[in-house]
Order: sequence, then C-alpha cells, then structure tokens
Amino acid sequence: MSRMRAAVTGLVGGFASGLTGIGGGTVMVPLLTGLMRMPQHRAHATSLVIVIFAALSAVSQYILRDEVDWALAAALTFGGVVGAQIGAHAMRALPELQLRLAFAVFLVVVGLRLLVFG
Repeated sequence: MSRMRAAVTGLVGGFASGLTGIGGGTVMVPLLTGLMRMPQHRAHATSLVIVIFAALSAVSQYILRDEVDWALAAALTFGGVVGAQIGAHAMRALPELQLRLAFAVFLVVVGLRLLVFG
C-alpha cells in the first residue's frame, strides 16, 4: 500500500466529511475498497478509526462558530455508542458480499432521501 495513495484517500474522505457532515464512512469505505483495494470488513473497521480523527478535526471549526447543539449531542451520544456496538457486532457476522450490498443499499436510500426530501 502506497503512503501517497493512503494520504490522498484520507484527504478526500476528510474533505467530504468536513464539507457535507456525511460522516467519512460513506466516502471512505468506497475509497478504501476501491482505491486501496481493502477487503470490505477491514475497510469498515479502518474507516471508523479515521472518522474519529476527521470528526474531531472538523468539529473544531463548528465549535469556533458556536454551531454545536451540545444538549442534543449529549442526548444522542448514548444511543450512538450503543448502536455502534450493535452495528459492529452485526458487521462481523455478515459475509463480505452481504456487507457490500447492505452498504450499497444504505447509500442509495440516503441519496434518495436527500433528493426527495432535501
């Protein structure tokens, strides 16, 4: 794996995450499986690590502009942590093809939601 290719992949995923707030995984996983040729499960796991640091970096800009709803963020954190544990456990149980299909369906549903309900 080339360090330059990894740096470019991180740059694109981080940019998309910071710009759109989509979470780096929706961009990072396809980049990791495509550009970096990573297996699906490893791409999901690696993306989660990257998202931690990309989110911390991006949120600093929003904190400076006082755009974070801290009460809502605190309320969502518990469910997010529990849901992430359940999702990570479910991900390990899925064969690679099913995981790839589930991720593709998720992206299509989110894309349609954005187009239809903007």
